[in-house]
Amino acid sequence: MNQAIDMMDDNLLAFAWDNIWPRDRSRVLTDAPKTAWVFGAGASHHYNLNSRGVPVPLANGFFRIFNSLPTSEGFHAHVGPLVSYLHHSRGIEFDEMYKWEENIEEFMTSIERGLNELREKKKQKQLDAHDKEKVFELAMLFNNMNFIFGNVLNEAQNGPSLSMYHELLKFCRSDDIFITFNWDTLLDRALADTGGWTPTEGYSISFASTLDGTWKNQIDSSATYATKWKLLKLHGSTNWLVPYSYIHFESLEYGSLIPDSDVFLYWQSTLPYQTYRSRWRGGYVPTCYGYYPPNLPPDSFSYDQLVPESGKTVTTGYFKGIFSPFDEPSEKGIPSSPLLITPVQQKRYDIYQSVFDGLWKDAEDALSEAERIVIVGYSFPPTDTRPLDIIRNTLSSRKDSISIEVVAPDADIVISHIGNDYFAKTSKVTIHNMKFEDYIATLWSNSPEMMKLAASKNDKVKDWLERINMMKERSSTIFQ
Repeated sequence: MNQAIDMMDDNLLAFAWDNIWPRDRSRVLTDAPKTAWVFGAGASHHYNLNSRGVPVPLANGFFRIFNSLPTSEGFHAHVGPLVSYLHHSRGIEFDEMYKWEENIEEFMTSIERGLNELREKKKQKQLDAHDKEKVFELAMLFNNMNFIFGNVLNEAQNGPSLSMYHELLKFCRSDDIFITFNWDTLLDRALADTGGWTPTEGYSISFASTLDGTWKNQIDSSATYATKWKLLKLHGSTNWLVPYSYIHFESLEYGSLIPDSDVFLYWQSTLPYQTYRSRWRGGYVPTCYGYYPPNLPPDSFSYDQLVPESGKTVTTGYFKGIFSPFDEPSEKGIPSSPLLITPVQQKRYDIYQSVFDGLWKDAEDALSEAERIVIVGYSFPPTDTRPLDIIRNTLSSRKDSISIEVVAPDADIVISHIGNDYFAKTSKVTIHNMKFEDYIATLWSNSPEMMKLAASKNDKVKDWLERINMMKERSSTIFQ
């Protein structure tokens, strides 16, 4: 290694690594191991730059965060079915809701279990009057929770784009793959901020239309430098929209206003757009919106998709409630829902199956090609059978050819969920018993050596470092 570079101050080298342009950093990282990054809720939990200063929630703290955000206050959001269910089925009074902190996965699984029991009774034609009341209550609740999930995350991530994901990307190769089980868009925004990723190509799925100020075929943007970064969101995303989806009160099956629809992307809009009952709210950063997502443009659907089946008609109506003293207008467009695989034990991937099957196939391919897998803040709970299957299959088929790192305060539990036998088949296992932000600090502690290594392999990088060092020495002499 060049002696002059080797003698440089570590602070200067870290400064250089931080300030090298992303397009140039991607070139000096070509010798780093190709990595598949796998994220769970623990990775995004660090972010608390919203107006309330609360973190993006974990499963255990979801309802505590819910009670700290505008979602639970006033008429900003429709939470009546949740409040009603808790009162009638759990005996929780409205003014006591703030004390309720049930794990969101356990709560939603109990709702799903109740719906499944009612479905079986319906098949046996055993539904009585009480069961029919329960059908209405649980279906309304399940439909309501999809919007509550989306809104809690939108409110929690509604702040400056700065996050630990920005720092992580400073250590990623240009062909790394990002696999996430999170619905939030913090990583999406961090990727876009680098200039090397756009949502048009970067999600690995095609969108029927994109709201970028107005609805258009795709975002008016192009990457400033080339990468092969892909963000694979295997449980959906708050900014992926589909025609309003629900559990049908009669069939108890999942339905949609327009079955077999494509997926739409919400990216950004600072100006009003049409939404349900004109309940638009401003003040949201890109990828975030208020409780009601924008209506989808009718011209994105065929005539056959929009007209009712032969012999049927479409009617609309609603009860006057507490949201407005006057009649609320009916906006143009198709009401939408966020496309989320909700946190129940038996994840339903058959909704929009073609979309998710493609994403899971891309994830399997990425894991099969990676030299390193880094799992951040995802515990691979036993109930998530599909993620467990693909990670186990990868470790089995890539025996002694792949390294793996686990980043979590309870990393040992993550390993036990996957299975120690599978880790025995890897070439190297590194355990980081720490939070994501502490792992980022560890990466930064290695940045001086990474900068030295880059300089030793590239003369242009070496010359650039020497120029910076010379400027530093001259400025030090002037101000002595």
